[in-house]
Amino acid sequence: MYFSRFLIKGSDRMRQADSTIKGYLYQFNKSILTILESENNDSIILEGVIEDIDIHSPSSITTIQCKYHEDKKYQTSSIVTPILEMLCHYCESVYLNKEVSYILYAYYAENVDSVDINTFVDFLSSTKDKDILCKYFHRIYIVPDSDMVELANKFQKNKDEKEQLVNYYKDNRNTLKLRVDISNFWKVFSYVKAEKFEVLKDKVIQKLEEITDHDTAISMYYPNAFSKVASLSSKSTEQERTITKSQLVLFLKQQKSVLLNKWTLEALDKEQIIKKKKAYLMSKFSLNIYVRAFIFSDEFLDSVDESIITFIHEYLNKYYKKPKLQKPPIFIFGDNHFDLMQKTLISLYNYQKSVNTGLIGKSFVSDCFINNKNCPMDFVCKMTLLENISVDILEKCNVNQLYIINKISKSLDSINYCVEELDISNINTIKYLVGLSKTLEV
Repeated sequence: MYFSRFLIKGSDRMRQADSTIKGYLYQFNKSILTILESENNDSIILEGVIEDIDIHSPSSITTIQCKYHEDKKYQTSSIVTPILEMLCHYCESVYLNKEVSYILYAYYAENVDSVDINTFVDFLSSTKDKDILCKYFHRIYIVPDSDMVELANKFQKNKDEKEQLVNYYKDNRNTLKLRVDISNFWKVFSYVKAEKFEVLKDKVIQKLEEITDHDTAISMYYPNAFSKVASLSSKSTEQERTITKSQLVLFLKQQKSVLLNKWTLEALDKEQIIKKKKAYLMSKFSLNIYVRAFIFSDEFLDSVDESIITFIHEYLNKYYKKPKLQKPPIFIFGDNHFDLMQKTLISLYNYQKSVNTGLIGKSFVSDCFINNKNCPMDFVCKMTLLENISVDILEKCNVNQLYIINKISKSLDSINYCVEELDISNINTIKYLVGLSKTLEV
């Protein structure tokens, strides 16, 4: 789930994209607050199996769906689909003898305090919405016609098949029985009139102030909690998206600086966060004794292309101009950018700068890469692809600092070196952060 896919041309579509992004940001804030308000034994699943946020306690399950619409008035039609999703899950839960509570946490420009059960039942008995009829009715009604059930369960339906289903429901709606009593579902369903974005954000910060001071809550804990939740929400497995209150608090206490995440930069003061991050990183770049490794992800290299060559030249000119005092850096390219790495090597060669690639012929030999064998004595850096790199190799290269630019698919964490993840796609911002540029271009 990445906001970049919403940045599309056209003013109307851009407004829709901005609204969608803010909806995700609102959900992240609600997720943080839910985690902080949970009990120590509760497990919170982000982008849960059921809804946006699933809360598993030792005795119960509560699921929350968030809706945020600053520019829309409340209408029954706008909340029917999320309620139907919950009702479908409730039907399954009753069958499996599971107890689940459902919360629709919604903000509208003009909102209501609650959803009337009779209004919802009336909608079910009168709707002509083809998508709702085809997607939900066989899951909440008992359909005795096996052919219709088979058709309804098809993953993809053509126009004629949808029309056949719609006509069946129109003809038989009055005789179909619901799988569950709606009034029983309503006892475990709640509509919560949610607060505005800024109010919810203030609630999160107030909750963070219970575990740290006011300034730290605003400047460190809040952006890092936001970054953590956004990162977890994008993970592929339920286990990876699960967190507890104690785990989040421990994570926040362990961080030494603001984490850079695309969602964090979208939600907060981008310029202020980047400047704070640079101030922190400059303490790391002020000393010459460290071995620094940079991993340039495929996504980042797709964005910057040959600009990375200029970056590497500028970095070497600043941070490896005194070989007797400074350590050669390590540059690691995403696996899909072998050709770009070759262009970089040729560019360095044209400036009489040798590189340790660890290659013997076409084969990468870790011993050569680690111990600088079969390469010129005056090499200015090491360079290879990510597929050749492991924690063991980085440790044996005596790496002190690892900078991961954008996202990579494997973990290279180690207690023997510091890891900084810079989830940035703009190379000028990266230059600013590492001290190659004095001007921040936001």
